[in-house]
Amino acid sequence: MKFFKKLYGSIFRFVTRKIIFKIYSRKCSKAPIEDNKVTFMELRLPELSNNFQLLHKELTENYDLNVNVHYIRQGFARGKDKYKRIFAFLKDAATSKYIILNEGSDIAGGLEKREGQHIMNTWHGCGAFKKFGRSTRDKIFGDSGKTADRYPGHPDYDLVTVSSPEIVWAYVEAMGKEDKPECIKPLGLSRTDVFYDEKFMDQAKENVLKVVPASKGKKILLYAPTFRGRTKWAFSPSELDIGKFYENFHDEYVLLFKHHPITHDRPEIPAEYADFAFDVTDSLSIEDLICVSDICISDYSSLIFEYSIFERPMIFFAFDLDEYFDWRGFYYDYDELTPGPVVSTNDEMIDYIKHIDERFDKNAVREFRKKFMSSCDGNATRRVIMDFFGNDIQKYKKAGLDPEVSIVIPSYNASEFLDECLKSVTKQTFRNTEIIIVDDESTDDTVSKIRKYMEKDKRISLIEQKHSNAGDARNRGLEAAKGKYIIFWDADDFFELDAIERMYRQSEMDQADICLCNGNNYDGATKRIMETTRKLNEEWIPAEVPFNYESDPDHFILVTALPLWNKLYRRDFLMENNIRCQSQPKVNDAYFSLVSLYAAKSITIVNEKFIHYRINEASSTTRATEVSPLYIFNAYEKAKDYLVEQGIYEKVKRGFVNKALTGYLYSLRKQCEFNKIDNYKAIFDYMRDKALQNLGVDELEPGYIYEPDKEEKYRSIRQEGYEGYLFDYLQYKIGAYDNTILTHKDKYQRLMKKYERMKYSFAYKVGMKATFPIRYINGRLHGEKIKE
Repeated sequence: MKFFKKLYGSIFRFVTRKIIFKIYSRKCSKAPIEDNKVTFMELRLPELSNNFQLLHKELTENYDLNVNVHYIRQGFARGKDKYKRIFAFLKDAATSKYIILNEGSDIAGGLEKREGQHIMNTWHGCGAFKKFGRSTRDKIFGDSGKTADRYPGHPDYDLVTVSSPEIVWAYVEAMGKEDKPECIKPLGLSRTDVFYDEKFMDQAKENVLKVVPASKGKKILLYAPTFRGRTKWAFSPSELDIGKFYENFHDEYVLLFKHHPITHDRPEIPAEYADFAFDVTDSLSIEDLICVSDICISDYSSLIFEYSIFERPMIFFAFDLDEYFDWRGFYYDYDELTPGPVVSTNDEMIDYIKHIDERFDKNAVREFRKKFMSSCDGNATRRVIMDFFGNDIQKYKKAGLDPEVSIVIPSYNASEFLDECLKSVTKQTFRNTEIIIVDDESTDDTVSKIRKYMEKDKRISLIEQKHSNAGDARNRGLEAAKGKYIIFWDADDFFELDAIERMYRQSEMDQADICLCNGNNYDGATKRIMETTRKLNEEWIPAEVPFNYESDPDHFILVTALPLWNKLYRRDFLMENNIRCQSQPKVNDAYFSLVSLYAAKSITIVNEKFIHYRINEASSTTRATEVSPLYIFNAYEKAKDYLVEQGIYEKVKRGFVNKALTGYLYSLRKQCEFNKIDNYKAIFDYMRDKALQNLGVDELEPGYIYEPDKEEKYRSIRQEGYEGYLFDYLQYKIGAYDNTILTHKDKYQRLMKKYERMKYSFAYKVGMKATFPIRYINGRLHGEKIKE
């Protein structure tokens, strides 16, 4: 009888999964995919599981999407109800552009992904503890190898989210994604974001106190074991001795039981311990309990990974370790993995708790967290949405919500360049933007051009101010901006069309205060793009990104040039730190850039040349340095005062001074090029008498400046008059021009030799013979005599 029952089950599974479900899905797939349709499949629970909740909330509250949720209730629903749920899911999945899962099953594993569809598994647990999926083939818990191959539990994913880079390999193995390992990404798990939300944690305390009033004034012992048996008849272990725990801890602790949600059989708590032990499985979320528990007792449950975020004590009650290993197995050696004592008896647990102050190893928990939870930082939900939906998600942003990015453009007599600038801004692939142009009382037709663009694009707004400076204009734009992020672009530059999209996406992925990008120069005289290393210095980019000044205090500030146009800022970060441009005619953004870079907790990079910075234009703002010789010193000295106030100047001083000296020497050189001798003398005198002294450097020690030629130039300024330094500079420029002439002369001579060799070749002679008739006719038409 048992044999026939098993045979019937095998045949029924084959017929439903391999024939009926597929035929039904293909029939439903005749309808077109709906671009805004999202379908969640909740496999077992009757409500949204914790790893779906934040994603679902974000998608439904902020976007006009057709979001569907299907509760399959596997292991709970029976008969017609069960298959009604499955067919409803298959119908919606067939026409959904986006399908989101959080477990594996032969229902989802049999999905045939249509072209244009995207499938994600957010996975319901952190880390990689007990084995699952294909890793359990031929284990007691898992299917046989043949069965696992016949009924895969996982479809063709675009994305599977995991909690750290360390465990990617385990999910590749478990899901059978050896041919597509790149779909497993350590973006963090959405469910962990709540552990970084202070409001959520405060509410968790209130929730626990409301459900368990006896917990007031006491510590909390949490017992949260995983299930035993197969999922269809899962049960919870009963080996924890409530009586012994009561005898030892009832005055100091309460004991809370949180059984696995799929368990059918749970041990009851004796009535005599009703004021000490409480089963809160159905009344409190595991997130609430993780937030408030002082000690966690578990066994093989993945909740230990989330609990490690709080760096509190854990005990591993593994009374059936050998049996469980045979049943499922582990990805790591159990004794080496666990960041707390592994015990098999109640007495061992009680003894450890009594001596927990001296025995708890917090560093072990911290290292465990670093290894297995490094991608869970409170920002996983946004990263997951950006990675899975990409820029397409912006099309569905609900009307009336603030834009994601504000683009602020100061303008002054920029008419000549405005069309090229605004075309590259309005055609950005990232559409959820506002474009704020702040005009500084232009005297040409800049404003009238802006108004014409405003008629075509409602995202553009214009602020007009009395003539002041670009710094004031940027500040006005910042105050008016509503975006989550803000970037300051100049009206005489132009930009790659995916610049905002790429920088926004990276900022969201890394939850950065600042995102840097690269750029190049556009020579207005020659109309050519000129490569440069000044925008982003790859030599000093830290190995680990995102980063901040603490990553490398001596070189951090050398990573990027100071102009604002290659930086996307989180607007709240600027407002919270009261960062504004200086109100001065020129070099008004250097202070802003310096302070923001040092204040940022997280800086990320997209190393692409998105910005085309205009040079060699008579009317471009790039020539304006000639009228403002000393503003650069004001900027650095004010920034230095800020760093002193923050108590970090001595730590970052060397890098800051190197950055300042580079800027000072550049400014001095530009005055030579502009033939502004008075400005040149003013800068030279300031550098000789005050510049580095005002930065706290009285005597320059050998090697303090990273680049020897700059150190030599500064020493010559201190030791020579400005005439001698100017003469040395002119000699250098003449030498550079001579080298250019020699280079071109050498190249010409090489080409002439190549031509002479070619002239006597057989191929050249044949070609001349063949083309003679055409050349002869052309010559007669133009009055020229052509020789054969």
